[in-house]
Amino acid sequence: MRISLAQLEALLWVVRLGSFRSAATRLNLTQPAISVRVRELEAAVGGKLFLRDSYRAKPTPLGRDIAAHAEQVIAACEELEGRFAAGDELRGPVRIGVADTFAMTCLPELMRHIEKRFPKVRAEIRVDFSVLLNQSLQAGDLDIAILTAPTPNPLVTVEPLVALELCWVASPRLALGKGPFLPADLTDLPIITNPNPSNLYTSITGWFAAAAVQPVRINTCNSLVIMTRLAREGAGISLLPIAILRSEIRSGKLRVLKVMPKIPAHMLAVGYRRDAPGHGLRALSQMIQELASRSDLALFKASRSAGGKA
Repeated sequence: MRISLAQLEALLWVVRLGSFRSAATRLNLTQPAISVRVRELEAAVGGKLFLRDSYRAKPTPLGRDIAAHAEQVIAACEELEGRFAAGDELRGPVRIGVADTFAMTCLPELMRHIEKRFPKVRAEIRVDFSVLLNQSLQAGDLDIAILTAPTPNPLVTVEPLVALELCWVASPRLALGKGPFLPADLTDLPIITNPNPSNLYTSITGWFAAAAVQPVRINTCNSLVIMTRLAREGAGISLLPIAILRSEIRSGKLRVLKVMPKIPAHMLAVGYRRDAPGHGLRALSQMIQELASRSDLALFKASRSAGGKA
C-alpha cells in the first residue's frame, strides 16, 4: 500500500492536537475517517503509530518519526499551494498582534498594504508587549503577530524579520559625560522602561544583574512613545530600539550612551497560526517581511545615527 498525503495529514494533526477527535474537527472529517487513514498508514509503514493505552493520542517512536517526515511533506505542499493561492483569499476579521516598535515604524504602511491586497479583510489590531502577544498567539486568540522571542509551537509558524538594535539613551541636559559607561555607572540614575514581564524590562534587569549591581529606581510605562518623550525631557535614561529614535537622535534631543557590555539585540519575528484555513496568513506574513526589510527597523542603526556620534 502506498502512503498518501491524506494519511500523512491525518497523522500530523492527531500528533499536533493530541486526539483523533480534534484532528477530525480540524480537517472537517469524521473521527472514524481519521482512524481509517491512520490504520492505512500503519499498514503501509508496518507498525503502530500511537499508544493504544494512553488517554491522549501519544505517538510511538515510529509515529514520531513518520510525523516528522509528514511535517516536511505537508510544509512543502503548503508552500507550493501558497505560490498559486489567490491574493484575496484572506477575508473577514483577522486578529493581528503588534509589538509597539513595529506599530510605531510600520503599522500605517501595513494597513495600507492590507487594504490594497486584501480588501475583504477587517483588521483587528492589538498593540501589546511581546510576552503577552506570544501567549495569545499560542492560545489561538491571535491569528498573526509581530513580536520578539515567540515560542516555537507545532501550530505556529515563525519567520524572522530583523534584529532590533537596543541602545541606552538620555537627554543631553543630563550631562552624563562621554562614557563608555558600565552598569555600575548608571545605577543611581532613574530608569524608564516597560513593566515586567516585558522583554525590555528583562534585558535591563539582566544587564545590571550580570554585573552584580542593581539600579536604585526603575520607573515603568507601557508606551514607547511616552518613554521616549520622558527620556527626551530628562526624566531618566531609557533602553529603547534605535529604529524608533531617528528624529530624536538626529535633532540632538536624545544621545546614545556608549555602554559596556552592549545589550544584545531583540529578534523581531512574525508568527502566524498554521491551523487557520487557506494560505492568506502566509501571504500576509510575506508582506510583513518585505515591509520590515525596507523600514527603519532594518535600515536605521546606532552606528549611523547623528553622524556616528554617541
